[in-house]
This record gives sequence, C-alpha cells and structure tokens, in this order.
Amino acid sequence: MKRGFLYNFKQYVIIFLASLATAVSVEVFLLPSDTIIGGVLGLSSILDLLLSELSADRWYFSAGLWLIAINVPIIIYCFCKFRKRFAVKTTVYLLMLGTELVLLRVLNVAELIKGIMSSDGETFDKVLYVLLGGALHGISLPLLLSVNASTGGTDIVGLIVQKHSKKSSSDAMRFILMANFIVISGASITYGLVKNSLTEGVNMFIYSVAALFVCEIVQEVIFKGFSSAIELEITTDKPVEMSEALTSKLKHGLTSVKVVGGYSHIEKQMLLCVIHKSQLVKARRIINQVDPLAFAYVENVREVIGKGFANKEIELEQDEEEKGTEQKSDE
Repeated sequence: MKRGFLYNFKQYVIIFLASLATAVSVEVFLLPSDTIIGGVLGLSSILDLLLSELSADRWYFSAGLWLIAINVPIIIYCFCKFRKRFAVKTTVYLLMLGTELVLLRVLNVAELIKGIMSSDGETFDKVLYVLLGGALHGISLPLLLSVNASTGGTDIVGLIVQKHSKKSSSDAMRFILMANFIVISGASITYGLVKNSLTEGVNMFIYSVAALFVCEIVQEVIFKGFSSAIELEITTDKPVEMSEALTSKLKHGLTSVKVVGGYSHIEKQMLLCVIHKSQLVKARRIINQVDPLAFAYVENVREVIGKGFANKEIELEQDEEEKGTEQKSDE
C-alpha cells in the first residue's frame, strides 16, 4: 500500500508540475505579449484577451475558466471511451491548470514579473516572452505522457483520430497541427478586427506561430530523451567473444549478420546492438579489449520500442477492455 501511495503521489506531482509550467507559460509570458498557443487553450486565450483584457478584476473571464468549460464535453467522451485512469489524470490536469491560471490572474503575477524583467522603465522584450512561453509550454505534454495523461482539447481529438485511423499516428499529428493553425489564424483575424488594427492581428499570428514552433522543438528534444539510444554496428573476426562480452556487460541483446568485405571479399560477422547513450564509453572499452582490430561505427536511434528502454505511450484501450480485465481478476 505504501509503494502504491508513493507511486500515485509521484504521478500527481508530475501532473501538477506540468500544469504549473503551462499556467506560467500562458499567464505570465504569452498572454501579456498578445500571443496564443493553438487548440482549446488558444481559444480560451483569445476569449480572455478580448473579454477581460488581462484585468485582475475580470478574472471570471480568464483563460482558466474558459479552458475548463470548453473541455467539459471532451472530458465526458474521454471517460466513456478511454481508460478511467487516463481520463482522471487528464481531468485533474485541466482542473489544476484552470485553477492556477485564475490564481495567477488574481494575484497579478504577470505584472510583477514584467516589472522585474523590464528594468528602468523599459518595455518588456516581446521576443523573449514568446521564447520563454513556448519553451515552458513545451515541457507539459512530455511530462503528461510520462504518466499516461493528456493536455485535453485537440490532443484528445487527435487521439480519437489516431484510434480510428487505418494509417499511422501521422494522421493525428496532421490533425492537431491543422487545428492549431486554424485556431491561431482565426484568433489573429478576430483580434485584428476587434482592435481595428491589421498590424496587431498580423503580429499575433507571427508571434503565435513562433511560440508554437518553439513548443514543438522543446517537446521533440524531451521525447528523444525518453528513448535516448544509439546503435552499434561492429564488424569483427571474433563474433562469439564479442557477443558474450557485450551481452554480459551491457545487459542488451544483439543481432549477428553475415557480411562480405567489398575489397577483401572475406566473409565476416557484423553485430548490431542498441544501447543507451550513457553506455557508449563502456562499449568502446569492451570492443577494444575483445578485438582491437574490429571496425565499428555508431548511429543515432530516433526511438526504441522494446524491453530495456522507456516507452512513454498513451494507453488507448477502451474502458470495456479494462472492465473485462478487472472482472477476470475478481473471479
């Protein structure tokens, strides 16, 4: 029970950190620079900008409350079709994020940070705000995926597309990208019309796209860290000894392939082994000890799915399957 409690506590701490990163990103950096991120959070942000004008007195129009309201039907669907744990964690994230956005608005934290970052009465650096906001926002999704949760909104809709698509997950990614672009475009046009300024609308579009790209770059870097691995390809005259040494000391399996030298026409064995990047120095030492004449090179691996490597994926099984499993365990 203690182990289970600590496990769940750690999971919800990660969810809290993800929601806090998003809240600070949106409330402190993006909204003050008239910048939005696509999806439901982008819709909530543009409603906030137009109706509250970032005033603490109009906190009831803040992006946090709009975010929760718009996500209600999506969350209901999530509870009906996805695993309960996934739905609960996603709901907790949205409630935390909405609450934090309201609290940051009421406490007027954005003005406090702006005063600190803008010294001697100078105006704040909008580019810096966009970069910081996009980077902070990019942290949240990898954190949530690591605990089998989601940011809600278009991410959930994207998962639905992926679930029912006969193709790869690229369909879901295209849908999310298209949805983000539509939201940013529509919000920029609306903002420009309401403010009666073409310049402000164009600026919102440019800075929002820039923030979205920064967000995607940060996510990609973090995702690569989850499956940080490299592939060793080793050609050696001592394949048996090399295989035994690598397997026993690196704790990873390998594959042996027969190859023929293009110049010498001599048949040899090539060993293929996927290891963690942190094990590269140790692997080099092993190769030199077993066969100093071995020829080896290293290739980066984008993602690894298999035993011995972290696979941070969202579970998309329907709740019916979960219920069936639980019923079997009860019997």
